[in-house]
Amino acid sequence: MSWQASPLARTRDTMILARAELGLPAEGVVFDERLKEFTFGRWEGKTWPEVCAEDPVGAKERDRDKWGFRPPGGESYADLALRLQPWLEAQQRPAVVASHGGVARALMHLIGGLVVERAPNADIWQGRVLVFAAGRFDWI
Repeated sequence: MSWQASPLARTRDTMILARAELGLPAEGVVFDERLKEFTFGRWEGKTWPEVCAEDPVGAKERDRDKWGFRPPGGESYADLALRLQPWLEAQQRPAVVASHGGVARALMHLIGGLVVERAPNADIWQGRVLVFAAGRFDWI
C-alpha cells in the first residue's frame, strides 16, 4: 500500500491525522505536486458572484464548458486531467491518497469513466472516502 498526498497544508495534515488514527507514523507519505488542486489563476480566492461581476464574459464561457475552460492564469479540469495522467499511469499498487475536490472529479473521469460534462459538477463529500476500483468509484 502506498500513501500519497498533495503537498498543500490541508492534505498533509489530513494524511498525518489519518495515519496517526491508524497507529502509523507521519513518515511514509509521498507528497506529490501533481496531486495539488487546480488553480483558478486571477479568479483564485474570489466568490462566484465576484467572478461574475468582474469577468462576466469569462464566467459565461466557464458555464458553457466547465471541463475545458481555463480561467485567466489558471487551469481547466482538462489541464488537471493531463497533469494527473502520468501520476495515474505510475501507480503500481493500491494507494491511499489525500487530495482535493478538483483532483477527485478529474479522477472520477479518468478512472471511473464519468463523462466530462458531468465530472466538474460531481458531488464532493467532506469527511467521506472516495474509493476507486474496477473502473468505477463509490463514496463510503
